[in-house]
Amino acid sequence: MPACGSEYLRYGGNTTCFSISTEDGLIIVDAGTGITHVAADIARNDKILPITMLFTHFHMDHVVGLPAFEPLYDHSSDIIIMADPRRDHDWKNAIRTFTGKPYWPIGLSDTAAGMHLNDLPVREDTMECYGIRVSWFRVPHPQQCLAYKIKMLNCTVVIATDVEYTRDSISKGFVEFCRNANHLIFDTQYTPAEIEKKRGWGHSTWEVATDIARAADIQQLVMTHHEPKRTDDELDRIVDQVRESFPSTVAATENMILG
Repeated sequence: MPACGSEYLRYGGNTTCFSISTEDGLIIVDAGTGITHVAADIARNDKILPITMLFTHFHMDHVVGLPAFEPLYDHSSDIIIMADPRRDHDWKNAIRTFTGKPYWPIGLSDTAAGMHLNDLPVREDTMECYGIRVSWFRVPHPQQCLAYKIKMLNCTVVIATDVEYTRDSISKGFVEFCRNANHLIFDTQYTPAEIEKKRGWGHSTWEVATDIARAADIQQLVMTHHEPKRTDDELDRIVDQVRESFPSTVAATENMILG
């Protein structure tokens, strides 16, 4: 759930959304309530570039911002929505259902934008998009989830929003997937003290994140998917603690820009 209130203003309380822009187009990863910031950035431009939206999975916090995404209702928009076809459930049907009646008055097929629902290619788990190399890796989370690697000319970012590894079950394949990335954005929703009561919920701890960051030679760890009830002051204390284990650590904030 989004977190509202003065105690959440410094880190922000919107749910997950990331964006990567090039001269040729815009990549958006997930469509939580944070997508309102992306829509505001788009509105400041004279022209709407092609948009490709990549979904890690379809839990509500990652899709709730999609129906209100303003470019959907602009005739000049060209939007491709992509996800893993190897899911247990039909993701295209799921997204159409969520964005249609009775949950929303206008369905995807009725929006003004040029709209395409395309499966991610499954043979190589990688593709080119607007001059960027995008790769993905299946990570443990209820109803399946992907982590994405965004490889640009001078920067590589791994986005692993929802993933449940334990310190003794970290995938060697995932470590190699992350190898030498400039930024690892990783799920640290729970503290080591909290995780025992949250096993099976699909999230990790900062200890798991720092283990992966060290093993994969990551330059910067970005903690994400904060526990919604975690206040700014509580996050400050956790970041200080994590930096004792992995000094180059920050916690994700609203409108954070990674260079």
